[in-house]
Amino acid sequence: MNDAYLRLAALDIACLLAAAMMLRSWRKRKARPPIIAAGFLIVLAVVASALVMLGVPSGMVVGPTFIFALLVVMYTARLERRLSSTRR
Repeated sequence: MNDAYLRLAALDIACLLAAAMMLRSWRKRKARPPIIAAGFLIVLAVVASALVMLGVPSGMVVGPTFIFALLVVMYTARLERRLSSTRR
């Protein structure tokens, strides 16, 4: 059971660090995609934590959630780069 909580803690820390990175990017550029992604990452971490606390096996939650969080960060970076290149 401790292994499940350790995985969950690592996922929560990763999501919070990614959200902090998105908020920092938003503060610099004042673009909308990073702030939306930061909120989405926090919601994703909360939902994953709730699912594990309700008894869903952590292996079914942590891996897919982490992959989905990475996809959100990569899509936001790509969208932000595309938006910044059209503004110049």
